[in-house]
Amino acid sequence: MQFLSSLLFGAMIAVSATLVHQTLPPVGVSVGIFATYLGIWYVGRHFGKRRYKLIALSAWLAVISIAGSFGVGEELLIQGDNQGSALLTIGFVAGVVAVLRNP
Repeated sequence: MQFLSSLLFGAMIAVSATLVHQTLPPVGVSVGIFATYLGIWYVGRHFGKRRYKLIALSAWLAVISIAGSFGVGEELLIQGDNQGSALLTIGFVAGVVAVLRNP
């Protein structure tokens, strides 16, 4: 149950970061990155183990990678502009820092 909860929570963090990163360009990306860090940190705080933070980060990475690639209709949810690149790189680094931080 904790595995599924952390997997679903990581995916929800990624979906919310994807949807908010284009709104108000400097603020939206910052909110998405901060929400990524805070959400993954919260998973570890709630369940008390680092493996659940790693599961949430892997779910985040899976959803972000799907949102950053072309879909069936050639649409992109995360574009290759400054905001999208910042969300991909800095968001992943923030997630790794949240995983490595003690719960």
